Amino acid sequence: MLIPFTLAFIYVWTTAADVAFREDFFIIRGGCVENYLNGTLTFADLWRSAYSSRILGYNLLQIANVKLFSMNSIIIVFLSPLFILASAILIYREYRKSLTSYRSQEFIAATFIVLSLIIFNVIQYEGFSFSYGVIWEYSMPFLIGSFISIYLFLSKDSGKYWPLAFILPALAMLVFGETKIFPFTLSMGVTFLCYILTNRRALPEDFRFRALSIGIFLAVIAFLYIFRISYNDIFPDALYAHRMAVASVFAAPSEALQFLLSSFGSSVVGVDAFFAYDFISFHTIVMLGLLVVLLYCLAITLFFRSRMYEKTYLPLFLIMQTLFYSVFVTLARFLYGTGAGMSSHYTCVSIYGIVAMAWIFIFIFARPVKPNLFLKSTLFTGLAIIFAGLLLTSIAVWRIQPERKAYFERLHDIAMRVDTATPEELWKFTGIVDDKSMPDNLNDTGVPESIRESLRLLRKYKLNVYRAAPADREQRL
Repeated sequence: MLIPFTLAFIYVWTTAADVAFREDFFIIRGGCVENYLNGTLTFADLWRSAYSSRILGYNLLQIANVKLFSMNSIIIVFLSPLFILASAILIYREYRKSLTSYRSQEFIAATFIVLSLIIFNVIQYEGFSFSYGVIWEYSMPFLIGSFISIYLFLSKDSGKYWPLAFILPALAMLVFGETKIFPFTLSMGVTFLCYILTNRRALPEDFRFRALSIGIFLAVIAFLYIFRISYNDIFPDALYAHRMAVASVFAAPSEALQFLLSSFGSSVVGVDAFFAYDFISFHTIVMLGLLVVLLYCLAITLFFRSRMYEKTYLPLFLIMQTLFYSVFVTLARFLYGTGAGMSSHYTCVSIYGIVAMAWIFIFIFARPVKPNLFLKSTLFTGLAIIFAGLLLTSIAVWRIQPERKAYFERLHDIAMRVDTATPEELWKFTGIVDDKSMPDNLNDTGVPESIRESLRLLRKYKLNVYRAAPADREQRL
């Protein structure tokens, strides 16, 4: 695991922006950062929703960053590979358990390299580029840990699993869950329903009591998360936007289906490769997404036919999480265009569905019962397509890495002359690279001036890009 982890860490080291970027500005001016600096920070500021999503974990990390490191953005970005490493370790624990009775430890370690290369792939580069990106990475180890702990709590008689079965889900849903808790609850429900159906004659005697207690607990923390979630949202029109997004899906179902399939396809061929190579069209990504869905269906079928569930249910959970998350993204983001589902930060979840698929395929090959020639050819072809797409994406991401680094350096220069920066320059802090994507009248949006005021606040307290400014430059500013 350390080899692909090191590669991901190198990408962060050479690319990450030491500058406030995109969603960071939501919590600076008028947010928890300003309130902390003014000495008026309350829990309500940390619990405040952002586009109908609780970001308590990120707010706590950023406040600690302000206190300890003067809001050094790179410090937080470096956490992303560490969170992915935690997910990889949890997956390896179950992966080893699923293959131990069939193969040697050397075989298990060697084949897990395949999964590691997927888990740490730079297709999820947004999580490796700027501080807010950690919010897309830090959920998965807690969600995976929650599933494993609840599974052990329900299936084992030992009382040692009880504390983690309640602590990890609380952290996952209330602190680090973000929007992923909605597909998480659905995927948990489907996976444990399958567990009950496949083990209905061998359930623990007190299974009903355990299931009822953990079910009530999850319902309570889900209620705490959702209760008045639209109140004082950073985006006042968030609830209206969600309603319009859902309505747009039902108004154009065929385009919404293309959106959904493109999100599946972009988990194999990322958005950077899509724009870097002219021969990959949007319809090609859609067809690739259809192929990925078919491979998911095959993987689920093989999961049950091979009785892999007797070893572990984690692959099924990861696939369900990916499927429900992709549907959730479609309902929430289709309004922004048919290509909006291909963003890199969505692959921070969907990449684990690809991991689970490859895991099931390897399990089929590892069993004493060998697959027939047709199935073997299908599995090899599926794995070859996945790795070819991920390799193509990796090449494209590293190919444009210098441009991304230069972009962040230009943002640094703009921040150092914040008082004279033009609205067009300030708008680039939102992540918009193409000038054609900017609104016709930037001043009407209020975004540039909001960014300017946030940067001035950071400058006042010598935070972020201003913490190490030379004395003469600070005087001029």
